[in-house]
Amino acid sequence: MSEVVLTVSNTTPLLAGWYNPDLVDPQGLRATEIKGVWRWWARAVIGGSLYDTCMFIGESGDDIVREPSRDEARLINCLIGRILGLGYAGLEGSESSRFTLMVEPVTPPRIFSVRRSNISRDYQRLALLTLGNRDVNYVHPGAEFRITVRRIRTRYADAENLALKILILALQLEGLGKGARRGLGSLDIRRIQAIGVSVPEKLRDLINDIYENALDIVRRYSGDCGKRTAGSCDKRALPPIPVISRSSYQEGNVTSIYVVEGVTDLGRFQDIHNFFVRTRRCRVLHGSLVCNDELRNRLQAWILGLPRSQRGTGYILSEGRRGRVVDRRASPIIVSYHSERNLLGAGVFATFTTSGDWPRELEWVGDGRRSLVLDEQGIVEAMRTAFQEFNDYIERLGYRMVRVWP
Repeated sequence: MSEVVLTVSNTTPLLAGWYNPDLVDPQGLRATEIKGVWRWWARAVIGGSLYDTCMFIGESGDDIVREPSRDEARLINCLIGRILGLGYAGLEGSESSRFTLMVEPVTPPRIFSVRRSNISRDYQRLALLTLGNRDVNYVHPGAEFRITVRRIRTRYADAENLALKILILALQLEGLGKGARRGLGSLDIRRIQAIGVSVPEKLRDLINDIYENALDIVRRYSGDCGKRTAGSCDKRALPPIPVISRSSYQEGNVTSIYVVEGVTDLGRFQDIHNFFVRTRRCRVLHGSLVCNDELRNRLQAWILGLPRSQRGTGYILSEGRRGRVVDRRASPIIVSYHSERNLLGAGVFATFTTSGDWPRELEWVGDGRRSLVLDEQGIVEAMRTAFQEFNDYIERLGYRMVRVWP
């Protein structure tokens, strides 16, 4: 029976949920939040292997540029829930997760109030949460937790071991709680105790191992989920969801993972966290709080995530052609921060994923109004602009990005 025990410590403010979204569970870290991030990364990993083997092509949607077909959605959910063992429910049946996940505080977490500590001025995500003088609680950096994951029964041992390794990757590349994609709730992995599963010691090796394992799982077990033959990649389109893929699209990688080395000071991480605010980008790139950067000049700032509007200006989501409103689209740039005590490397890690799951239509409101119609080419161009601006921003701060994968 496989088991993984992780000793972790948060490097940035952790805004874990509770019954009241402005409060923090006294335990400091909740198993449900870990499970949510775990499942998202399992979907990205399996989706990437399906995409690279031409079994996850997607289709053009009425309101979304590209989305999974019904059969593809069933396939990926089956592979994640039934084969990897993370649990599923559907017309074909249901099964609870074959893993138990338990979180124990090693040291009592110190819980602070955001507004009273004025820390919200340092983190854009916290500034948004405290609008209207709200008090929002967070776990101060340095809390230590023990995460224990046990496999309680087995059906597909190789796939279940892959699931355990994906959990470790998820905690390396994304934070937990509110602001997780901006690096809040990042956890240093200080100790890994693995029984029945081999975990590579270097991040690049871990990603390669996960990717190769996922390819093998997809080829071996897709038939168990009803998929008998692969599709055609003659006219490759963008993947219909964010994925971990080695493929390229229009001379660019679908997935890229980088590390900004040498960021061992939390204050410098704050600068990177605030890249997603135009005034902060302007200050670093142009020495002024007011500017038109490339994302603004090209009306491409929507690529940093939707909704993206304030006081009636910015990028306004349109009602879908069939009356379906697309109300949110998370940023395709995921950031995490780790100290030198992290087993899988220190620095700021940035994951870039290019996919077609964006609304077809937006409206930009600024010194005028303009309707924006998105397509795959527009998504790719916006990602290139965002990547270049992020890289320029990092260099202005005195650092450089180093490719980790692929």
